[in-house]
Amino acid sequence: MRRGRLFASLAVAGVLLSGCGSGPSQVGAAAIVGDQRIPVTEVQSWFSEVLAKEPELKPQLREQGQYDELGRTLAGQLVRQELVAQAARENGLTASEQQITGMINQWGGPQATEGKIFTPENLHEMARTEALVTELGRRYFDGLAVTFDFTQATTRAEAERKAHQMAQGDAAVRDLIAADAKAGLPASAGQQLRALDSPKLAASTPLFSAEPGTVLAFEPEPNSGQWLVALIRDRKAAPTANPTGGVDDQTLQGVGTSLLGATADRVGVTLSPRYGVWDPIGLQPVPNEGETTGFRIEPHHHEGA
Repeated sequence: MRRGRLFASLAVAGVLLSGCGSGPSQVGAAAIVGDQRIPVTEVQSWFSEVLAKEPELKPQLREQGQYDELGRTLAGQLVRQELVAQAARENGLTASEQQITGMINQWGGPQATEGKIFTPENLHEMARTEALVTELGRRYFDGLAVTFDFTQATTRAEAERKAHQMAQGDAAVRDLIAADAKAGLPASAGQQLRALDSPKLAASTPLFSAEPGTVLAFEPEPNSGQWLVALIRDRKAAPTANPTGGVDDQTLQGVGTSLLGATADRVGVTLSPRYGVWDPIGLQPVPNEGETTGFRIEPHHHEGA
C-alpha cells in the first residue's frame, strides 16, 4: 500500500471543499464523474462502516499513517462504480443475479467481507459492478484492434519526455522513432495488434482504450523499468453480439477495466485534492502526480498529461 500524507484522518475531516469551475458543484464532492457528483459524505460513510466491522484496523491505520490511503481507495471504488454505471447505460449492459452471486462466490461467499473493504451493505453492489465490467470486456474483446507508433524508454522521466515529443505532431514522431531505431531500440510505426492475439495487453494496459491521437506512456510490466511510449493511430472497438468466449472471465474483467479508460476520457473525472490526483493509466486515485502509473496525453490537449 502506498502511504499517502494528504490528510490526518478521513473520519474526522468533515470540512467542505472550496469548489470552482462549471458543471456539478465541487463543494463537498469527493469526485465528479461526467455530470455525476460523488459526495465526500459517501466516502466517509463507507469509511465508518469499514472501521466498524474491522475494529482492529483503526489502530493499525493510525500507526501506519494510512487513514488517507483507505479513504483514497474507497473514493477510487466509488469513481469506478460510477464509470461502470455510465458505460453500462451507454452499452445496454446488465448483470443477472446469477452472475452477481457467481462473483460473490468467487470472492469467498457472503461471509468473505472480513479483512476487505466490502461490507455486508455494499457487497451485492460491488459484485454487480464487477460483473458489469466483465460483460463490458465480453462485449468488445473480439472486435478490439489498435494501430500505433511506438518506442521505448527505461525511466519515468525519459518516458514522459518522449511522450511529450510524440505529442508534437507527425514530424516529431518520425524523428523520435528514427533516432531510437538507429540507437538499437525497438521503435516502429504502424504496429497493429488485435485483442484476440494479445489478451494480456488488452487486459492490463490502456493500449486498446485510447482514442486515435492519444499518446500513452506506461510500463507493460509494472516496476520493470521498461516503458512503452505509443501514439495511437487507429482504434477499432466493434461490439460483438455473439462473443467467441475464447478467454476466461478474469481476462475479460481486465479488458472491461481498461475500457473504462475510454469512458473516463470521454466524460472526465475530477478528483477532490483531499484524495490526491486521478491516475489516467491506472484508473485510480494516487497521492500525487509523481505516483501515477504513466502518462496519457489527449489529442489536441498536448500541453499536459
